[in-house]
Amino acid sequence: MNEVRKIPPVVHLSYAKGELIIKEGNYGISIYKILKGRVRIFKTSNSTIIHLATLGIGEVFGEMTFFNFLLEPRSASVVAIDDVELEVWHPALLTEEYKNMPAILRYITKQTMNRLLKINSIVDTLSKKKKKEKAKEESGLGKRRYFRKNIDQECIYRPVTHPLKLELRGVVKDINPLGLGVEVMAKNTMNFSHDLGTHLTIKFQLPSGSSINEVVVIRSIKKSRAPGYLLLGVEFKNISKDAIKRIGFSMMS
Repeated sequence: MNEVRKIPPVVHLSYAKGELIIKEGNYGISIYKILKGRVRIFKTSNSTIIHLATLGIGEVFGEMTFFNFLLEPRSASVVAIDDVELEVWHPALLTEEYKNMPAILRYITKQTMNRLLKINSIVDTLSKKKKKEKAKEESGLGKRRYFRKNIDQECIYRPVTHPLKLELRGVVKDINPLGLGVEVMAKNTMNFSHDLGTHLTIKFQLPSGSSINEVVVIRSIKKSRAPGYLLLGVEFKNISKDAIKRIGFSMMS
């Protein structure tokens, strides 16, 4: 008598805001459907966080494993932006439905997924290359024109598109007339996306006691030496001449 293969049932899981659901590089075959909340899909490259997508109710992630038909490491990480409820499927639940599809539709589906995987790989490679070139350019500019002065000043910041009541805290670690190095808690990224190119309003006091309140743009993101923290490299956007003077005087003191 042939043994009937048991298919694992659908299960429901809950994750709190900020919890990691899938870790890039780990192995897994589960497919997830979002019943409540939102998740963020991202990759890391040389300590740089690359945001790939934000998904909400009704959307599915983890499906690449099913279409690859291979046990491969997860290609990206997934974190809960809100408190999240998920429906979790075993790939075997979809196997019969997939087999019952007309052969031409199975072929088209497989071909489309292969193309998508190749495109993702190309975009990922180009994105990493562009970020490296940009970081090198910014680094070179800073070194040619100005040295950076190390400071340790608390700051308050928020995205320019968010209401005034949203204020996050960080520490300005270094400064020059082009920009700042700002250390922030990694969990701050749960409040809003800290992507490259994000415009922020930042307020802090110079060691001289003078206040700075300017708009900056995130140009680089990397892990700080302190566990659980990120170091943002930000560039001043249309900084006032008066602010440049005050920064210059502060750097000479």
